[in-house]
Amino acid sequence: MDVVVQGVLLGGLYATTALGLSLVFGVIRMVNLAHGEFLVVGAFLTSVLVVAIGGDPLLLAIPAALIVGLVAYPLQRFVLNPLLLHSTEAPITATFGVSVVIQSLLLLAFTSNPRTINADYANGRIEIAGIGMRTSLLIALAIAIVLVVVLDLVLNRTRFGRQVKAAAIDPEAAGLVGIDLKHTYAMVLAIAAAVATIGGTLIALSFSVDPVSGTSWLLRAFTVVVIGGLGSIRGTLVGGLIVGIVESAGAVIFGAQYRDVVVFGILVVVLLLRPNGLFARVRSA
Repeated sequence: MDVVVQGVLLGGLYATTALGLSLVFGVIRMVNLAHGEFLVVGAFLTSVLVVAIGGDPLLLAIPAALIVGLVAYPLQRFVLNPLLLHSTEAPITATFGVSVVIQSLLLLAFTSNPRTINADYANGRIEIAGIGMRTSLLIALAIAIVLVVVLDLVLNRTRFGRQVKAAAIDPEAAGLVGIDLKHTYAMVLAIAAAVATIGGTLIALSFSVDPVSGTSWLLRAFTVVVIGGLGSIRGTLVGGLIVGIVESAGAVIFGAQYRDVVVFGILVVVLLLRPNGLFARVRSA
């Protein structure tokens, strides 16, 4: 039972870090290779605000998310959108270039030293029925659930959400009925980057982060998205929980050094049996 609980808590963090990646793929049909760097930027920006202003990092993650989202909007609108007109590969290659640039800038600004975000509750533990739970991971799970509910409501209950779903299902038809695809896509990446900022903050509350750790978190997020279902917001939460439980169980059964082997092994199995993931919805966000 302890393994399952720890896996669920870790899975909540994984789901939060993967939501932005899932949203972008679900709507724009683009794998954002800079997603890992968005997570790292979020962690570093929140840590800078904590040092400069002081206060709770979870609250400071909100202005940090707004800042990163404002930067991501013109990136999609003026750089990636034009590339989408040429081919599906061009914007993916461009996001790889963006990731390299961001990583280089982070190394110049902060060197390669890892850092964490310190909070009174970050290292705390809550014990229920004899099972110890890290407070930071418990908070991450709660935030993951909240973000999934909010995104789901936005996509299904608002006018903007209907525009996003229309753009995801049939971009050409959406454009013909007056939906501004350039603005919609840019807003989607902005929201995804903002969510990634919150995910990066949660990472730094539980683990150390350095300027080159984005790639490892991108791989984990990609695994969550593929297992949960390509483009499925709800599936991303389930996928995160599955990856967390599998990783925790693999570490106990085979040893901590083999947990990545177990996780990516499950990924290969899912790809073989259900290439679109366990909970993928056809042409939907």
